[in-house]
Amino acid sequence: MAVVGATCALFASCKKHTYSPDEPLVDTYTPSVFTASQNRILYAINPATGKPKWQYTLGANQIASPIVVGNYLFIPSEDTLYKFNAKSGAFLKKIVTSHTSNNETRDLKFFYSSPITDGKILYIATKVGHVFAVEPRNDETDEIKWSYNAGDSILSSLMLYNGNVILATTKGNVQAVATANGVLSWQSSLPAIDGGLRSSPVASGPYIYIGSRDFNLYALSVANGAIKWNFTTEGVIDGSPVAYGGNIIFGSADNYIYCVDSTAKTARWKFKTNDRVHATPSAYGQVVYCGGYDSYIYALNIIDGSIKWKYQTGSMVQSALLATDGSVYIAGFDKELYKFDTSGTLRWKTNVGGPVQCPPVYYDLNRAYYPSITGFGPY
Repeated sequence: MAVVGATCALFASCKKHTYSPDEPLVDTYTPSVFTASQNRILYAINPATGKPKWQYTLGANQIASPIVVGNYLFIPSEDTLYKFNAKSGAFLKKIVTSHTSNNETRDLKFFYSSPITDGKILYIATKVGHVFAVEPRNDETDEIKWSYNAGDSILSSLMLYNGNVILATTKGNVQAVATANGVLSWQSSLPAIDGGLRSSPVASGPYIYIGSRDFNLYALSVANGAIKWNFTTEGVIDGSPVAYGGNIIFGSADNYIYCVDSTAKTARWKFKTNDRVHATPSAYGQVVYCGGYDSYIYALNIIDGSIKWKYQTGSMVQSALLATDGSVYIAGFDKELYKFDTSGTLRWKTNVGGPVQCPPVYYDLNRAYYPSITGFGPY
């Protein structure tokens, strides 16, 4: 009886209220590299390992880069704009909507150019030339602040500068549209272009730089878009220039990567590859990184264009690469996404199931890092 009594006393002392209250587990998130291939699949890749974290099947291929606005990841495919939770990857919605302005209804669909953001508003252009300012309110609600008709199709990516969205139509009409209200600030035209302009604008100092299919790099006034000077190559310039430390860096279909002095307006150097260069380069830590149709990734000294290292992939490279945080990310038509360190050491590569034209974006949970084709970047 003494043993039984002791046992009863022991259990009596272990009342439920003496346990710690149950607490929900805290969600743990990790950084991601976002990209999509021409198998219509969006991937979130672990940048440490190269392993897919999650993936989502889209309704069409994606050419434009992903973009993060606040807590949301937006994916502009060739048919629809998708919205996800940027940290968890949870699919939230397809944004199927339109906006009426000046008695014209404009549909938010069909995307080729990469969008841009000021951190609060998503600025995005459709293939037919309609530009939208979209404010994400919550998981379900996105408000169109304004829309604008550029008058022609848009394939090049947008840029934010001096309170304007800078855009270029396929016919070479460059326009500045006020971010506050979507009203045209100024417009100018490049010489007539056959085949449609694809190069995206980038601004530095007094100039906006843009390549053209007439073999020229143009420098336009940021005040009114007037052509101030040009630099002529021997091939089409479909990729976008990068402005870095007084240098304008770009590739051409004449097989060269160029570095032009923005003051002298002459070439500091040019580097010959084995085929056309339509990819947009990246400049990081005094090194220029660029891919080409010859399947190589090149790392060039920004001072003199001498080669630091190169790596041959399995096919041509057309998309912009991303150099940030000591790493270089690039994907091409061999269906692989690569990560290198800046010394040229391959850290990993992962198969994404299809050729890639969509530039990669790195998201560290606090901010996103973009390739220069998007109009972002420390250039």
